[in-house]
Amino acid sequence: MKEKEQAMVTVVGKNDIGILAAVATGIAEAGASIVQVSQIVMDEYFTMNMLIDLTSMDVSIHGLEEDLKNRLPGMEIHVMHENIFNAIHSI
Repeated sequence: MKEKEQAMVTVVGKNDIGILAAVATGIAEAGASIVQVSQIVMDEYFTMNMLIDLTSMDVSIHGLEEDLKNRLPGMEIHVMHENIFNAIHSI
């Protein structure tokens, strides 16, 4: 059995219909699953943090990030492996 791997997905930009749906669809099509999600819409601005399980994902993190950026042009999107995220926040 593979060891569980997770990543943090962040999405920031102008609010529009279907942002969460587009991200969720991209993640599902990559073979990953959503563990937890938090989103805030303030006036016309959208921010979302999503923790995903990469254990069964069949593309690279970079490939997932590029796919999400193609689905949502104009949005700032980052996918960061939990090891990098934890290292950055432990300093």
